[in-house]
Amino acid sequence: MRATHAMQGALFAACLSAIAATSLLAQAGPSCPSKTSCAETGSFVANVTDFRTSVSGRYRIVATTIHFTNKLSRPLILGYVPGSGITTDDRGNRYSIGAPSNVRGIGLISSGALDVKFILQPGESSDARFEFGWQPGHEIYGTAYEVELAIREIDPVSEHQYTLGKEHALRFSGFGSAASVAATSPAPVASSSAGAAAAADVAPIVDACAGRSKCYSSGPFVAEVSHFTGASSGRNHVLRMTLKFRNVTAQPIILAYHAGSNSITDNIGQRYYWGHAGTHDLSASGIGVVESNKADPQFILQPGESREASFQLVRFNVGNSQIGTGYTYDVVIEQLEPLPGGQIRSLRSYSIEFPNLPLTGSGVSANNTVQTNALVEAIRKKINGKPR
Repeated sequence: MRATHAMQGALFAACLSAIAATSLLAQAGPSCPSKTSCAETGSFVANVTDFRTSVSGRYRIVATTIHFTNKLSRPLILGYVPGSGITTDDRGNRYSIGAPSNVRGIGLISSGALDVKFILQPGESSDARFEFGWQPGHEIYGTAYEVELAIREIDPVSEHQYTLGKEHALRFSGFGSAASVAATSPAPVASSSAGAAAAADVAPIVDACAGRSKCYSSGPFVAEVSHFTGASSGRNHVLRMTLKFRNVTAQPIILAYHAGSNSITDNIGQRYYWGHAGTHDLSASGIGVVESNKADPQFILQPGESREASFQLVRFNVGNSQIGTGYTYDVVIEQLEPLPGGQIRSLRSYSIEFPNLPLTGSGVSANNTVQTNALVEAIRKKINGKPR
């Protein structure tokens, strides 16, 4: 009996120690740099790093990128609660998330299944992107915006089994109506002697981009813009983006482009697309594609290896309208995992954003006319209907 009481006492003490360590790390971890564009819970910090408005046909679009940072001393799994996301302008107009494809980089929580790909290690950060749409009639649209959505924790029960944890209602405000509004940058991780002692076994998060612009670093790879050109093709304006991916881990990784996730918004608020809705996405070359239940695992990077992939986007029927001078590029890259029997599954999604990019290349300007290449010709042959 005494041995039983001693064992229970030891277990209780261990639990208290773990709770204290988690609390200390949370106190020493990142905090919100802004009271309006940032939300902080006991588990994570959510900071809006980009907010943009644009027009797509009859719709007005609000797109926001949220930077999540794990404050805990253990891995944290987060998911978006469908139906919770709403943006309201100061005229009372409501922008909503119309489809699952408008949520990028983070899994959705549904009654049938839990998407557990958005895993943050202790101190790790990653981005998720949300697009809200509204079709105005004769209403006057506003010039200031508030964003609300719910994020829920997903707790592991055993291997491959999970249960729902705490749900957090997040609210962000203070955004203007400019076509390109950059929000506050993510806060650096603070430290204290107490927190450092509790997190002594947590490896520091290293910026593999080393502060370089046009570079994205998160998880197992680095993506960097190596070439970005624009040219006219008939009545369309075509942008071509080349990204160099580098494996920064000690293991091989497989990457793929998530079909339909390519988009660019210029500094005037005009949007470029991979093609027309309802057609096959042909915008990526040099990298495999994930679409529906298919995944192409051709893009394998050995430790330290680098490879390039290209992505092409179009703004249709430009005519004599103004061409932008700065561009923000968004894309979702999937990390794939091979399974027995030749099966492939998506291990993690990464929502990547490169803001305010100028065109590059030797003497290539936004208004140059070039011969239509094979990819543009393929898009033009396959697409029918109106731009999405």
